[in-house]
Amino acid sequence: MIIFNIKPDSQNITIDVEIHPYDPAKTPRKKVNTVDVEKYLTENDIEFGHCISESFLNNNGGRNKGTWVFEKKNLDKPAEKVILTKEKKTAPKKRKSRAKKTTSK
Repeated sequence: MIIFNIKPDSQNITIDVEIHPYDPAKTPRKKVNTVDVEKYLTENDIEFGHCISESFLNNNGGRNKGTWVFEKKNLDKPAEKVILTKEKKTAPKKRKSRAKKTTSK
């Protein structure tokens, strides 16, 4: 079982992850890396930026606890204020009218 503990602050998102130790009768072998943490954040609709600090967990005699730190996703700066004006329609071009020529037979 994998336990995620998310702690957002003003500039970063800290994720503490813990996995239960391997036990052949109860718990299967598990590995947790940065891709797994990013997938968890995406599934839970948490926006994140670049990974600042990462870790690797392995419950088969390896580390059972680790911490990942991600930057908060920077929102795009609002565009400068723009004043929109309506464009004037252009005058239609004057066409020379051509009368149909009739021929008498």
